[in-house]
Amino acid sequence: MPLMVAAQNGDVATVEKLLKAGAKVDGGVFFRDYETPRVTTSLFTAAEAGHEAVITVLLKAGAKINRRTTGGFTPLFIAAQEGHTAAVSVLIGAGADIGIGTDTQCTPLLVAAQQGHEAVLAVLIKAGADINQAMDDGGSPVFVAVQNDHRAVLAMLVKAGADINQAKDDGSTPLYMAAQENHRTVLATLLEAGANVNSGKDNGCTPLFIAALYGHEEVVVALLEAGAQVTALDNGFTPLMFATSGGHTSVVAVLRRWTAGIRS
Repeated sequence: MPLMVAAQNGDVATVEKLLKAGAKVDGGVFFRDYETPRVTTSLFTAAEAGHEAVITVLLKAGAKINRRTTGGFTPLFIAAQEGHTAAVSVLIGAGADIGIGTDTQCTPLLVAAQQGHEAVLAVLIKAGADINQAMDDGGSPVFVAVQNDHRAVLAMLVKAGADINQAKDDGSTPLYMAAQENHRTVLATLLEAGANVNSGKDNGCTPLFIAALYGHEEVVVALLEAGAQVTALDNGFTPLMFATSGGHTSVVAVLRRWTAGIRS
């Protein structure tokens, strides 16, 4: 426990003294004050706090760089999640496996995209991390970036060649998520990058359907201008029917004009 505390506080001198005195560098401590109790190590704690100098000392003393805690979290993962760019760089430079995911297959790159940590994401991309590796529900780095409206992160992933049409297990694409959440800027980025505007979920619901259902008028217009099929059917319903059922009069007007061939 003293080594854990010193690592958490970034106290390099004390960490070195404790290791010299025989403290176990990979000694685990069991914490109950989490939603799910977990076993953690000094290296993990230092990575979580972003103390790269302590990380270096612990690794030199033989700490296992890829040791996972309860839930499958590695030191690299937690450093990426917390946005500690320097710690991420030190761990990668020391040989950390950038592809190890948690029990739900969430990777360091994916969590960096989810949290919007652009600098960390850049380090991981440069190191060769898989930009399309998805979680066990099919959620990709692009998908979670869109879900959380991280525009700069999405732009970085697109530039790196990420698959912008990669769908979750239920068939929902990043464009569908952008339409659902009314994230207009990321939606524009996806459309500009060539996202499939008519790709629907397994139940047939397309981005246009979900935007119409929730009354997102600007999104509806953007999707129509990008070639969304206004007459497509979802279990016998059209986007116009969805907008009507939701009482979204402005969206109804847009869809009626579009159906009539009036584009403005």
